[in-house]
Amino acid sequence: MRRPPINHLLASALVGAALAAGSCSNPYDLLVHDRFEQSGFNSDVDILWVVDNSNSMSDEQTGLAANFGAFISQFANVGNEQGQTLDYETITDATIAWAEFIQNQDRFLNYNMGVVTTDSAGTANGTLGNIRSLAAVGSGGTCDTPRILRPQDDNVSGDFVDLVNVGIDGSGDESGIFNAALALCKGMDGDFWANLDSLPDNDPVKVLCDRVPPQERATGDGLPCNADAQGPFFRDGAATVVVIVSDEGDAAVTGSFTGLPPELWLQGCVDDHAGDPGFGECSCKTQWYLDFFDGMGRPVVFATISPSYQLKGEPMAWCDGGTIDVPGPCNEFGSSTCSLDMYQQAACESLGLYVPISENVGGVTQDDPPDCRDVNFQDALTNIGALISGLSQGWRLSMSPDLESIAVFVDDVEVPRQSDSPSGGWRYVPTNNAIAFAGEAVPGFNAIVDIYYLPAFDRGVHAGRDLPF
Repeated sequence: MRRPPINHLLASALVGAALAAGSCSNPYDLLVHDRFEQSGFNSDVDILWVVDNSNSMSDEQTGLAANFGAFISQFANVGNEQGQTLDYETITDATIAWAEFIQNQDRFLNYNMGVVTTDSAGTANGTLGNIRSLAAVGSGGTCDTPRILRPQDDNVSGDFVDLVNVGIDGSGDESGIFNAALALCKGMDGDFWANLDSLPDNDPVKVLCDRVPPQERATGDGLPCNADAQGPFFRDGAATVVVIVSDEGDAAVTGSFTGLPPELWLQGCVDDHAGDPGFGECSCKTQWYLDFFDGMGRPVVFATISPSYQLKGEPMAWCDGGTIDVPGPCNEFGSSTCSLDMYQQAACESLGLYVPISENVGGVTQDDPPDCRDVNFQDALTNIGALISGLSQGWRLSMSPDLESIAVFVDDVEVPRQSDSPSGGWRYVPTNNAIAFAGEAVPGFNAIVDIYYLPAFDRGVHAGRDLPF
């Protein structure tokens, strides 16, 4: 998420000695400032499913639909394992419900869920970033009222099964990230569109959102394209999770049908990283799309289920400072490593989750060749659900921090580290790149949380691996 630069001297005065160690050794002189409000960050999340509807996806769509329960059970608005909803009819009921909420906040996410396809050739329901209704994919006109799933709905699971059954008649130029970006553009209000022309001509937000036809842009106080009678799919203050399910890579990186990123920008990016063998043209293309999501002013986390090209048994660095061992190669359709890596980098750099859509249970040599089998969708969706649930358990930082430089304030009062304060404090959670609170340090309702830190890496280093391009 883009933020205005913060004067380093002013910020240092605010955080004082807490930054002394980090500021002496870190090569950056720009402090990062993440600000959150307790009232809204913990519970609101907009989950956009991007499902491949090309002609090879029938089995994967079936697996996705059949195992939705494993996903939704991670954070459904239910009072117990039997699915009994909480009762708010009396003061006593409300008190009990509030206690249940406090003790099990991760099971009370206030979600919006919707589905788009990877098809960028169509212009109607479910295609080109139009969140689909329960009508057939490609039917109707643009901006038809989408089916947005919410916790209070009567048939979330049943309608989800219908929505992810997107068919197999879509374009062979599958592009999950491009369509997710268009969906976000089409979810913006009239103020966004009124101010779009004021952005620089080379800004990714302006370049990409300019592709939305005028009739699909909100004007005045009218609802945006991706909205229903209850409001927009993408809500102010909500986190956004993009779940992409595809058995091929993202064709957007080829530029064959999008022409993005702009050639002049791409060449400049390649030239700027000429001395970095781990940051090539593919990394530049991924960076352009991630810069778009950053520029939309909301935290976006990617969870991607897609093919792999890495060899099993050769762990690669991940953006949380650890490593992952991808059980590949399992790339049935020969997608380029660049198009496959786009999905992996999006998950890595947003500190999301990458799941290979096929897992190699064999070997990696001619004598012991790969044996690729379909992913266990139940496990995959359980893990994605846990990732989304985890968004409610801390304040996710926009960059990986220099740990020694972190300083945390709640309503302008500095909070101690948990290790230094038995009664309560903050701690860094590396798996989520988040700040979590404990004990009496947990921020109260409407509290403002300010987190200052120096970044540990730039984006090129942040990707943290040697890429084959």
